[in-house]
Amino acid sequence: MIIAYHNIQSQVKLEEFARVAIAFKPKLLVISRAIGSAAQGGIPSVSRLAFERDCKVLIVRELEEAIELLNPEEVLIFSDEAEEEFNGEVKDNAMLVFFGAFPIEKEKKLGKTFKISPKGIGEIGKLAIAMERIRYRVSHH
Repeated sequence: MIIAYHNIQSQVKLEEFARVAIAFKPKLLVISRAIGSAAQGGIPSVSRLAFERDCKVLIVRELEEAIELLNPEEVLIFSDEAEEEFNGEVKDNAMLVFFGAFPIEKEKKLGKTFKISPKGIGEIGKLAIAMERIRYRVSHH
């Protein structure tokens, strides 16, 4: 499974997101469109954390670039505006995409959109809940 974090400005949020993501041992952590302090301070510290925990990291300019390069079986876009609640069902080579800033329409069309309740918990909370739902589904089937 591939976990992607797109459009992030905050170094602290990027580092926290990476810590949670890496704890679930993804095949790859993708960071796209990191800007400001996330790019200057966050990328180096996330790279070090990933290296220490034996996790691969890919840093790209845009989400489309990562999708084109990695060719995942499915792309799951997590957004509060989505209609369907995420139930934890994913393919092995899926890419789960979380956003530092709200996704624009073009980005929502890159995959299937899902929400994670409760609304407004932020991307780090969404990541943790999504991964626990996946883990639960895998362990109970």
